[in-house]
Amino acid sequence: MTLRDRERPQANPRAQPQAATQRPAGAFLGRLTTLGDDAPLQATPLKLRPRQRIPLAPAQDDLIFALQTGVVSARVAMTNSAAGLITLYFPGDVISVGAIPCFSERLFVAATQADVLRFKAKPLLRLLTSDIELLAAFDRQRDRQLARAAVHATILATLDGPQRLAAFLIEMALEIGTPVGSTIAIDLPLSRTEIAQYLALNADTLSRLVSRFKTDGLITQKSRHQVALKNWRTIADMCPVTPALVALERNRPSPLS
Repeated sequence: MTLRDRERPQANPRAQPQAATQRPAGAFLGRLTTLGDDAPLQATPLKLRPRQRIPLAPAQDDLIFALQTGVVSARVAMTNSAAGLITLYFPGDVISVGAIPCFSERLFVAATQADVLRFKAKPLLRLLTSDIELLAAFDRQRDRQLARAAVHATILATLDGPQRLAAFLIEMALEIGTPVGSTIAIDLPLSRTEIAQYLALNADTLSRLVSRFKTDGLITQKSRHQVALKNWRTIADMCPVTPALVALERNRPSPLS
């Protein structure tokens, strides 16, 4: 189970072992799912393969995506430049295409296998005006994503390299980490180059920082995409935005709860 789930009662932990690695997708999607066929959204379910790309044209600004499982990134490119990663989305996130800057190229890329719902904005707005509970859940989800984006902007604007890496590890632990004994296991959804883009760091600088964290006994690395946090408290203490990141999880279990 994930860090968010570990304090929730587990009815039958052996019944669905695969589901134990997936955290709930949030109150908004949970409420939307309970409406079922009564929700006039005509949602299109998408099953994305790792690294699958979905181009987002200007005419698609009225589309909304809701992420059920997996991790998806938004990327943009200016003229004569490669598409760079600007945002990560996690289960429960609701993504309005119109909120993603439209440069010469913009697209979604599945960082992992992912399940996504795609629907148009107007039917959703009509549904929100008719269901106050769904509207409240949508507002809470939107506010959480805005707060997370503001924290990330603060990380890039104010923190040094080691603090940025610590913040990234904390965010990944909170979103997709799994407690394993005294450590927190993370299956990283990004390559080293993509992490460097996300943190606005040089890739070589990031490699040196990862080596330093391993030498200092803060993390271990089984493979390029498998990391374990050995000393959560030290990593949390070295990052000034830890309280803000944990506050985003105030309604869910966290390593500091």
